[in-house]
Amino acid sequence: MKTSEIRAFVDRDWSLVRDEKDRYWARRKHSLTPAEALAIAETFRRRVLALRPEWPDMRQREADLEIHRRVSESLRRVRAPTST
Repeated sequence: MKTSEIRAFVDRDWSLVRDEKDRYWARRKHSLTPAEALAIAETFRRRVLALRPEWPDMRQREADLEIHRRVSESLRRVRAPTST
């Protein structure tokens, strides 16, 4: 790889790259099937585990579980609309 190629990479407009990624994923999310969404999530999960094998720690697991409890309780309180 040439120095000029490395310089071009380093000097690129990274905010433009981020904006394009955001636009891509905004469009992509609307067309994902549940299976595709789970596969993408699993890919991300494996990547994080490769970088941080201790993740999630017990504190993070407890916080996540508490969120699931609150959401479950909220969903239990929702009633289906009655027909008139």
